[in-house]
Amino acid sequence: MIVVILGCLYIFVVTLGTGFFVELVLSRLFANGSDNRNATLFEPEGVMPRILSGIIFISVFVEFYSIIGKIGIIPHLIVLLLSGAGFYLLRDNVKSLIKAHKNTVISWEGFFWLIFVLLIAFYASRGEFHTDTKIYHAATIRMYEEYGLIKGMGNLQLHYAYNSSYLAFASLFSMRWLFGDSPLHVTTAFLEICGCIYSFYGLKRFKEHKHHASDTMRVAILFYVLIIIVLSMSPATDFATMLIALFIISMWCDAINCEDEGKRTIKEALLSVAAVYTLTMKFSSCFMVLLVIAPLLRLIKKRDISSILKYLLLGIVVAVPFLLRNYLISGWLLYPFAGIDIFNVEWKVPLEYLQHDQAQITVYGRCLFDVEKLNLPLREWFPVWLEARQRYEMMLMLGTALGTVFLLYYVLCYVIRKKEYALDYIAVFIASVSSLALWFLAAPFIRYALAFILAVMMIPLGCYLSDRGRGFIAIVTGFAAFGIFACLTPYFDNYIKDAGSFVKQNYDEPYYVSQRKYEDSKTGQVEINGNTIYYCDEGENNSYYYCPNTCYYTMLERTELIGDSLKDGFKAK
Repeated sequence: MIVVILGCLYIFVVTLGTGFFVELVLSRLFANGSDNRNATLFEPEGVMPRILSGIIFISVFVEFYSIIGKIGIIPHLIVLLLSGAGFYLLRDNVKSLIKAHKNTVISWEGFFWLIFVLLIAFYASRGEFHTDTKIYHAATIRMYEEYGLIKGMGNLQLHYAYNSSYLAFASLFSMRWLFGDSPLHVTTAFLEICGCIYSFYGLKRFKEHKHHASDTMRVAILFYVLIIIVLSMSPATDFATMLIALFIISMWCDAINCEDEGKRTIKEALLSVAAVYTLTMKFSSCFMVLLVIAPLLRLIKKRDISSILKYLLLGIVVAVPFLLRNYLISGWLLYPFAGIDIFNVEWKVPLEYLQHDQAQITVYGRCLFDVEKLNLPLREWFPVWLEARQRYEMMLMLGTALGTVFLLYYVLCYVIRKKEYALDYIAVFIASVSSLALWFLAAPFIRYALAFILAVMMIPLGCYLSDRGRGFIAIVTGFAAFGIFACLTPYFDNYIKDAGSFVKQNYDEPYYVSQRKYEDSKTGQVEINGNTIYYCDEGENNSYYYCPNTCYYTMLERTELIGDSLKDGFKAK
């Protein structure tokens, strides 16, 4: 536990300092921008926006660096220098931040936060590993640490081609160069702690907010932390993507409380850039970028072409290393998406492998488990998927449908009443519902879309709490709000029981100082052109401790080296 707490504290300091560095860069970039040139996303007391900026910057930097070298002590020191520069160059802003939160941290409110830090540290020190962490998350982090990347390594194991920017971030703070075979894996716990404190801080100031969608989204963050808390020590891309998406949507709704339209536009434009980052974490969240609708239309209305180009540049900078790594790892621009087939390189993952991989993701999400059933029409596979749902999941799906209709009602009301914030709600509605549609058609595992499921339920609840309506409409919306609450309750009741049972079963585990290590597995090895390559010899546990490694010997059999060295990369036979 102590290691987890210290690790999370260290990541907090580094990302915060890097966030100040990003703030400095943005202030210079937009010095001659819009009329509200002094307004930024970062209010004097804003911690979470700076943390989010730091996370994005570090992830992008590591992705770029991994193309030329391994993620060891050198890139770590570079990030530390930039973080220190941020603290020093914006020391007045740092003092304002400390002044704004000093009394809160040392108060009973701060003590309440500490309890949750300890609680999350408990789970993150001895919890369970996500299945995909055993298959490829941990092994990918090791790839970052040992090689940065190996060209065509998607041929060695297709999962390596998924290329999440979150694993780049996790690899910097794994610090194998310091901890050896006991590397840190606390980044998910760090995000959970940030989410809880951000939520509690905002919820306590509920009465100060004119619009409460941001408050109910803060509740959604707390709910999501509860859902994944047993798996807190797993650097799972699903968890991080959903948490970052929830942060962005919550801060987007919080921006609606800003009465200055120019300032709100700047906040939302920068959040739209952050939405590009979620795309690089997991491509299934790509429709988050539709949030850009609101700030883009406002900037076009102002004819502020300069600012539009600068925000576009920021989005490109965030996306480029992700796309470059995709190209180098798999030979595809967006793996496993065959719709953009523009490269013909030696290390390219063959089309038939990609299509089979994509088909497996889809049919498993639909509970069909047979790629031959990929093209079954909706009327045939949907009943199968529905029958596989537990009762609490069925209730969640019912709440999602009700919440979508409820949110649409409020969006239409704001448009009809010509509310100045109607466009903000339209953008978040389109982004959330489009993300749900893509999820449902592509791979409807509930865990892949929980951020958007929660958003379409919690945002209309926030609108209901903000509404001052009376009469029949108020009665109808009240019943709708109660219905959503009733649909949510069984889902979270299930996870509360799981979290409680875990404490009973694991409180005596010896991890109050250290953190449980990655799971190992029986591993075999082969020699190819004098290079040792490892493979999992039982189950699907791709050991972190051997590199390069593949979960599946069959994939290794159909792969060969391009040259004599691992650095030359892998290609399909």
